[in-house]
Amino acid sequence: MVGTNQFFKKDLVITNKKFKSKIESLTFFAKLLERKKYAKNYSKVLDKVLEREDQFSTGIGNKIAIPHIRDDVMNQSVILFASVEPLEWNSIDSIKVEKIFFIAMSNKEGTNSHMDVIANLSRLFMNQEFVKDLNLVKDYQSLINLLDKYSESKKEVSNSSFKSSYDIVAITACPTGIAHTFMAAQMLEDTAKEMGIKIKVETQGTEGSKNVLTQNEIDNAKGAIIAVDKVVDLSRFAGKENVLEMGTKAVIKDARKEIQKILDNKGKKMPGTKLTTKNDDMNSEDLMSFKGFGKRMYKGIMNGVSYMLPFVIFGGILIALSFLTDIGNANTAGGNLGSVSPVAKWFNLLGNLSFGLMVPILSAYIAYGLVGKFGLLPGFICGLISAGQFVFQLDPATGTIDWLGTPKSSSGFFGGIAGAFLTSALIIVFVKYVFGNLPKSLNGIKNILFIPLFGTLIIAALFWIVNIPLIYVNYGFYKFLDIMGSNQYLAPLLGLVIGLMMAVDLGGPINKAAYLFSIATIESGSGTIAMAASMAGGMVPPLGIALSTSFFKKLWTQEERQTGATLYIMGLSFVSEGAIPFTAKNPKVLLPANIIGGAITGLLVGALQITLQAPHGGIFVFALVKSSLFDTIDLQIGLGITLYIVTILAGAIASMLIIYFLSKWQKRKVKDSNNVENNNDKNKFSFKNIKKLSNIFKKIKIYKYDLYNHFCTINRLCY
Repeated sequence: MVGTNQFFKKDLVITNKKFKSKIESLTFFAKLLERKKYAKNYSKVLDKVLEREDQFSTGIGNKIAIPHIRDDVMNQSVILFASVEPLEWNSIDSIKVEKIFFIAMSNKEGTNSHMDVIANLSRLFMNQEFVKDLNLVKDYQSLINLLDKYSESKKEVSNSSFKSSYDIVAITACPTGIAHTFMAAQMLEDTAKEMGIKIKVETQGTEGSKNVLTQNEIDNAKGAIIAVDKVVDLSRFAGKENVLEMGTKAVIKDARKEIQKILDNKGKKMPGTKLTTKNDDMNSEDLMSFKGFGKRMYKGIMNGVSYMLPFVIFGGILIALSFLTDIGNANTAGGNLGSVSPVAKWFNLLGNLSFGLMVPILSAYIAYGLVGKFGLLPGFICGLISAGQFVFQLDPATGTIDWLGTPKSSSGFFGGIAGAFLTSALIIVFVKYVFGNLPKSLNGIKNILFIPLFGTLIIAALFWIVNIPLIYVNYGFYKFLDIMGSNQYLAPLLGLVIGLMMAVDLGGPINKAAYLFSIATIESGSGTIAMAASMAGGMVPPLGIALSTSFFKKLWTQEERQTGATLYIMGLSFVSEGAIPFTAKNPKVLLPANIIGGAITGLLVGALQITLQAPHGGIFVFALVKSSLFDTIDLQIGLGITLYIVTILAGAIASMLIIYFLSKWQKRKVKDSNNVENNNDKNKFSFKNIKKLSNIFKKIKIYKYDLYNHFCTINRLCY
């Protein structure tokens, strides 16, 4: 096997050795590694390998054991081979071990090439011919000859090379990511090939993920096998049907059994909502390139928004609660409302702490979605600069700049998003072009020092300058909001546009754009019309459908009416996505109803000057609603809540009525169309009709002839 031979040493090939126990053998091997100067300290080697054995036995079956470690205790990476008398190892097939491969890897050298070799070696253990020929190994040279015989170049291409769709997809991962990961993968691939099934297996080893599954491959597969012994990210499998979760040991022991379970649909449904995908899914291997970068930008933003939302919701609600808790001090607090009483101040400080992190988190995880973990640090730093957390002060009104002044200048979401894109582009340049040609032996220092340190310094310095025009963009944004919110003619227009956008695609890109815009308006913690219109507009579609299933039952099936009841809860909780199944089934009726209902609600919110401080929560945060139409705080809150409920009901009722009238019109149109067709058929004597009549007459004639023959046969009149 090309590349593997370097790890086997003449003085680490042991034959015909007898041990009383597993521990005795491992102790002997550890001492031998120290004596031969391959390891620094045998006791540490022994501790590490026993720690690995405690997780579960490395006896993989076929009379083979593969104890393995990877630690700085090793001076160099080696593989010890031992042929021993039958030794109890608690193997997965309960058969005693006769061949031992002690894999001892060092952290000092580059890992990628080593891990590829170990992966190939691990797969050989699943080859029955190789296992059989191991009995012929008598010394170092015969072992090397055997490895050369089963070199990678002679192996058949596995099913994982297929680029078409797969029957089954799988992930394998073990704690060390050295052997069991690849053995489980090989067993799945070999067994699937024997069964005539197409499979793709993603391995998550020490060197990272290989043969990465795309979202399309996961969605289109009949089932999935998650064979892992450590925590892995399973978000890609959210909502996936027919999934089995187990350890690598179960797959290595009987892969056919697990595959058959998938074929018999015995897997479970994974929790969560199924991710929407398109054909532009990107492998993680494509992240460090500009290929499809433009298409990935939207996905990156959505990734950042998903990670940011918990910070926004938590911080926003706590800030709003601080004002609500401090309501008794409204007349005396002045500009300190929300921070007068100790409880209110506690809520306010904690809320601002979380709320203040939303732009850095957004920026960091947009970059993470575009270029992986390399983007987290510089993305977060750019986000902090955007949020005004770094030495820089700019007064947009006067243009005065103090480069090292107390930070006050913020570019907000605009800076956070732009900083993430700048980070991602420069990380690709650094990884692929600047540091891409370094020797493999420097991969480790490149990944933990060069890119994080020098890359982040360069990105931060560049963004420090780029952020200046973005501060002006953010300044203009808030001036625009001030004009829209304070003008009695423009506020309804703002509410209408946001309410309409929230109801168009129910959680899609248009909805998310309106929601992100609305969140940006409450960055300071104060309530805004945009946020109130966003939440109300998003509540209307599910509530409108729910009302329709209750008051116009004949329009819906029994199953739809039962499901419609849950839409009340989803609508009141501000979960717009609840309306998606109904809208997708009949978009010609429900899409106009959703849009008009959302637009009406948004328009009324703007006209009534209703504001909201909380970014989420639905009916549970209605106590945080105000209307600036009134002078006193009591009236602002009391009548504000009442009017807010009225606006949502108005939009939901309008949506319900539109559903009713459009459904009636649609049915009448279909009925009229059928009547026209029937009349045309009656008045039309076409060749097709002639043929139908001819066939009928033929059948009648045959039928009469058969009856005649039958009568003759019975009465013997024809003989």
